[in-house]
Amino acid sequence: MDRLPGADQNALVLSAGGARGAYQAGVLRGVVEIGKLSGQRCPFSIFAGTSAGALNCAALTAFADDFAGAVTKLVELWSSVTTSQIFRVDLRSYGAIGLRWVRDLSLGGLMRANRVQSLLDTSPLRALIQTELPFARIGEMIDAGQVKALAVSATNMHTANGVTFVQAGPSLKLWQRPLWVSERATIGADHVLASGAIPIFFPAVRIGERYFSDGGIRNTAPLRPAIQLGARRILAVGVRREKGAAEEARHRAAGPPSIGQVAGVLVNTVLLDAIEIDVERIERVNRFIAASPTDAPAAAFSPIDAVWISPSVDLGELAASHVHRIPRTVRHLLHGLGSEESTSALASYLMFVPDYCRALIALGQADAWRQRDRIEALLVDATPAEQVR
Repeated sequence: MDRLPGADQNALVLSAGGARGAYQAGVLRGVVEIGKLSGQRCPFSIFAGTSAGALNCAALTAFADDFAGAVTKLVELWSSVTTSQIFRVDLRSYGAIGLRWVRDLSLGGLMRANRVQSLLDTSPLRALIQTELPFARIGEMIDAGQVKALAVSATNMHTANGVTFVQAGPSLKLWQRPLWVSERATIGADHVLASGAIPIFFPAVRIGERYFSDGGIRNTAPLRPAIQLGARRILAVGVRREKGAAEEARHRAAGPPSIGQVAGVLVNTVLLDAIEIDVERIERVNRFIAASPTDAPAAAFSPIDAVWISPSVDLGELAASHVHRIPRTVRHLLHGLGSEESTSALASYLMFVPDYCRALIALGQADAWRQRDRIEALLVDATPAEQVR
């Protein structure tokens, strides 16, 4: 089996992001180009993803015996995906959901039952995932030693605790932390759907006797699953760009935020901020280990080498130039929440539009090349972390 040096300790961590998952596919295309990967040269042995990142990680794991080919498949999928393949946009379905919301919000107390689950019907997404992802190959890749583990995170909607579903060999130990547990599972469509069930917009997914939604809700340490599974070098890909003072001043001058803008901020905060904080935390711990005397307790710990890639431009603003391509029913929904500018961040998660996704892929590819040296050091010239001091 042709593997890169030290690949057994390499992990890929992909964050939540809805349609922004196309950006991750672009970054991975850049990684393949930078590493000159081909054939069976898989640079990762651990894959950990949430929401759109879970879908991408599941696909990469299933085709780990041809990593470059797997990335090509992902790029092709994201380049051609349409809104109707993710959720129903026909007027009949959209109107029925709207009527249920009106009924339950206005008459829920009288009817003694609230049956509305979400704003959108994601049954097409289930069909797409089941068609495109050969989940049986995940176990085959693990059994063949191509991959050590796949971790998919979701949030238990009954307890509000996080759960990381892990498919791995029997020797890998699971873990438990406050408000977070890991469970062995044979990853399937339900796990991927649950991990990406954006609250309010997408319905919760039943697994066994429990219901789960987007793993980003509770995931305050997105890199932890990979580290717990043995990773010492991590490539983490996010889908959010931190805004500067000029952008803040522009939005402040626009007046009070609309409901759509508030929703966009909540989605950014709940689903995306944690991975940035986790990377910063690891860097701080690494500095502490490096500064500790060789006989100090900290010397017993190995540093974690984490490369963090995130968009160089704001994806909400990029989405604004493509919002006219969203189906009319979805635009109607967004217009009810605010102006196009104020809902652009929210729209960027729901904009499963080929032109927009291709723009994200191109951006991700370019951003990967901007960090070429760090990616090469992490994946191509990797030194086992235990030797790094």
